[in-house]
Amino acid sequence: MVDPSPKGKRGLPDIDPTLRATAAAAAGGTLVIWWPAFTLGAYGAIFFDAVLTIWAVATAVLLSGLMLRTRGALPWGGWVALALPSFWIVLAVVAPRVHGFHYLHYFEVVLTLVGAPILAWLLSRILLPDYADLPELHRMRAVAVTIAVGVLAFLLGKFNHLFLTCADFDISGNNTPSGCESGPPFHLL
Repeated sequence: MVDPSPKGKRGLPDIDPTLRATAAAAAGGTLVIWWPAFTLGAYGAIFFDAVLTIWAVATAVLLSGLMLRTRGALPWGGWVALALPSFWIVLAVVAPRVHGFHYLHYFEVVLTLVGAPILAWLLSRILLPDYADLPELHRMRAVAVTIAVGVLAFLLGKFNHLFLTCADFDISGNNTPSGCESGPPFHLL
């Protein structure tokens, strides 16, 4: 009889569960941080859709926890971190945008750049069953990879003129950042 398990398949070695959990945490974190970091580098701004994406994910996890009434599932700081994006929206609604309330934009930047890695960490703890079993060094490596990709995405945004053209931004539906290189968009064919 043939072994149907992944171990029995030829040419497919088992993937180390530690690598799987570390890579999944790092990949999840980079999915959250790369676009805000890129737009900050390219445009000097974080777009509202990135902030609202963080809000949506944080709110989904927050409401899931509240609906399940799970006590002790997260430290109180985790609940606060999940509530921060909603707090920012409420603050933006009630605070006037004129007469000295320009600090909201800075709060948005801090919320995104600090909140995104924290949210990625919380989601890793909640959604990846193997994450809690990882040695602390591996968890820190996942955080380091997330931060490194965020820094690299910022630099790619800052120096987009080296590999993208204004037409690449136009064809994707984005505004062209200042300093972009003119030329045709990238095409495979």
